[in-house]
This record gives sequence, C-alpha cells and structure tokens, in this order.
Amino acid sequence: MVFDWDTTTSSNTDGYFARLVAIADPGGVESDGLVADLTTYLPNPEAWRELRAYETRQWLDVTSAMVPSTWEATAREGEAYGLERGTTAYTITGIRRRAGTWNGEPVTSRHRVSFTVFILCAPRDPSCYLLRLSRLDHPLP
Repeated sequence: MVFDWDTTTSSNTDGYFARLVAIADPGGVESDGLVADLTTYLPNPEAWRELRAYETRQWLDVTSAMVPSTWEATAREGEAYGLERGTTAYTITGIRRRAGTWNGEPVTSRHRVSFTVFILCAPRDPSCYLLRLSRLDHPLP
C-alpha cells in the first residue's frame, strides 16, 4: 500500500497515510514510529504538488517476501526488551514503477527496492497489525 499511489486521484497523501495507520497496532506503542517511517516512503506535500504536475502514479511489483534469516535470533533477543510474541518481519523485494508525463509525453521508470515490514499477529489478537517499516533499501538480512 505504501508504494501504491496516484497524484491524479488525490490532492495529497492524507488518504494514503490513513489507510496504513488504520492497520497499525491499536495499542499505539509503535504509532509515532510508524508515522515517521511513512513520511520517508510517501512524498512530502511539496514533492506531491510537483509530481501532480507530471500526473505521476506509482506501484510495486513484489518479487519476493520472506522472513529474514536473522529474524529468529532478533526476535528471541527482542523479547527480553519487550518485543511482543507474534511479532514477525518480512523482507520485501520488488520493482517500484512510476508512470507519468513529461512535456506531454508518457514516461515510465522502474527501480529495484527492498525493505522490511514488521507486523504483529496472534496470539494477542486474530488480526495482524502493521508496526514499523525499515528504511527503504535497508532491509533485515
């Protein structure tokens, strides 16, 4: 969802933030961190206005999603510091695609990206919640 946006259908990123915050941990422990993470993934208001002029839209073609090889040890260590049981990480790799116009002509770009998403699922609740996102292109190994 963080990569799926379209400047021609929205005047700003508020709706994109709202969709992601809606699936955040209802306990709110990581909410401020998640909002900070999202600001690094979504265009800021000035960039959004500029991208709108070029009718820019973006999406992600996921090529893989896997639990990082270091996650088991990280989770075990993290529980000693309050990491909730049921927290999992997935490293996502894919192709970020953008399309728009330049001087009235259609243009596209594609870039390989990777990141880690941290989620919390059962045993606390039957639903899963978004906790945090790693820095773009700095996933857990």
